[in-house]
Amino acid sequence: MRVSERMKFDATQNRVNEARYFALDTQDQAASGRKLRQVSDDPSGTVRVFRNRTRLENIAQFRRTNDYIEGFLGKTEDSLRSITESIMRAKELAVQQSNGVWDPGSRKTVSFEVQQLAQQIVQLGNSTYGDRYIFGGFQTSSPPVAGDGHYAGDDGLIYVQLDEDTFRPINIPGRKIFEVSVKDNGQDVPLLKIVQDFKDSLEFNDVQGIFRASARLDGALSQLAEMTASLGARRAAVRDAAERLDTLEEFAIKDNVSLESADPVTTALDMKRAETTLGYTMNASAKVLGPSLMDFLK
Repeated sequence: MRVSERMKFDATQNRVNEARYFALDTQDQAASGRKLRQVSDDPSGTVRVFRNRTRLENIAQFRRTNDYIEGFLGKTEDSLRSITESIMRAKELAVQQSNGVWDPGSRKTVSFEVQQLAQQIVQLGNSTYGDRYIFGGFQTSSPPVAGDGHYAGDDGLIYVQLDEDTFRPINIPGRKIFEVSVKDNGQDVPLLKIVQDFKDSLEFNDVQGIFRASARLDGALSQLAEMTASLGARRAAVRDAAERLDTLEEFAIKDNVSLESADPVTTALDMKRAETTLGYTMNASAKVLGPSLMDFLK
């Protein structure tokens, strides 16, 4: 097939245009600092970038949720610790007052402190975080513990999503604290009744009642310790989820940087290569198109 002048011109023009496009694209990449500027630059890379951006948005939301959970669990732990300290103080008084050296007047005076401990436990049972009662189960809008220690909440566990794969309960329903504390003669004795019975035993100088209250308070402390341990496990799960989010965030950011950002060294080399390629192409094109018609007729 004969190669016409038109075919030579078109082929040469295409090579020049390709060299110019490569040079302009490299210059634009160097000026913007971005390797991925439009979908056609890297379709699969663009999909990964969008997926990573969605993941980063989700991570930000999980972080806000985890911050709230950390505060909620912190308030729950503080309240549970204060309830435990109140029971420990009652236990100290029970051991002290079971000694025969104390007279009825002294025990009646101590009963006032025990009554204050009971009132403090009720207040702690109605602790809130934000506008939510933390021990009410699903019933977070009204006080879950009445003045006599009766529990008015439910057994609902509030589950939240910590990361893409993890759901955990964040609350401890107050029934486990106030309704069923210890067993005595086969019956469940509520926490406030233990304290109230101890107060009555002190007030009426009932030594056997004081001994019985001491044993009950030991059982209450054991159950409170179990719930505190379960709360610690939940806080550990939140911290683990936060570490996983850090890892996912770091990977997503690095992946997007590698896809979107132009490497300065590579860009500089590409610019030099584009400049050289364009120069060679222009020189070669001049030689190809340089001969006149008379040169071809010889």
